[in-house]
Amino acid sequence: MSDENCCFCQKQGDSFLKCSACGSVAYCNQSCQKSDWKKHKKNCRPFKIEALEGKGFGMIAVRKIGQGEVILTENPFLILSKNKKERSKGPSLLEQFENLSETNKAKVLKLHHENTEGQLHEKIQGIFEANTIEVTPANSIALYPTIPRINHSCSPNVVWSWVAGSPYSKQVRAVRDIPAGEELCANYIDSFQATFSPISSRQACLQHWHFVCDCQVCSLQGEERKTNDLIREKISLQHQLIPKYMAGWKIDKAVAAARMKVELMMSIKDQLLTTLPSALLELYEMCRLAKVLNCEVPEDCDGLLKQAKDLSEKLGDRFVHVFNQKVEQVEQECLEVSKSKGIF
Repeated sequence: MSDENCCFCQKQGDSFLKCSACGSVAYCNQSCQKSDWKKHKKNCRPFKIEALEGKGFGMIAVRKIGQGEVILTENPFLILSKNKKERSKGPSLLEQFENLSETNKAKVLKLHHENTEGQLHEKIQGIFEANTIEVTPANSIALYPTIPRINHSCSPNVVWSWVAGSPYSKQVRAVRDIPAGEELCANYIDSFQATFSPISSRQACLQHWHFVCDCQVCSLQGEERKTNDLIREKISLQHQLIPKYMAGWKIDKAVAAARMKVELMMSIKDQLLTTLPSALLELYEMCRLAKVLNCEVPEDCDGLLKQAKDLSEKLGDRFVHVFNQKVEQVEQECLEVSKSKGIF
């Protein structure tokens, strides 16, 4: 092992311990680490940002990150309401930008945008349009300083969520275990319709960001590509059949479709982990209703619920909120069906 310097006292040595959180700095003893923490904690993150060929910049894990681990929490620099009338009442993007510190202004201007030669207000507008994220609880769109460095993948290993009690705060978590050296990627088009669509359709959706996805899924060739597209097509079909069956109260067929949907998703589980809690809850809903109607149900309802809850808790507050809402909705549905059928 080559000599390195203690990050605090600068003493040289060859057996220093790395910071367990980020792995990017080393200390000769715990006393130095504690003394340096106030300074280091601002930069103590389990990732680094570096230039990536064909992508501009990206975020790379500097150590193993466990499933569900919080990778980053940050607040936005610029915010606009999605309601144009409300937007006109607040400060403009340029006004918000001018109120930032010089350090934060520099962070904004380093983000990707196409209009490199334009005036300042044009650059800010271009940066905002290219890098914003929707803030659903606040009916707004916002620009964050670091999250835009997360590139897209149709097999994401991270996901972001708002934080309970702080709707503008975004928290990035690991969708699965991530080894050191792997790029951190999220799914930019994580709606059911887009996620369950074939590669060609997803590529068309991604043109909004002006790039061609070359993730591990989109890079599949020949039979592997056809197989992946076919699985997603089958998932989409079952997804559409469930409400059709329920419209006619064909509960046995709805249960079968929901079960098939989950089984198909499990066959490419690592690619679809962010949509799996909803699919498990949907199957739970069908099974609970089937039980209320005295239909035979092979699934363990409580087991489905536990799987959905455990995964939701790992993915963040947004997923937990959806989970709680859905469970409440299912219980209300079952109560109403019981009353309408005279089952008590």
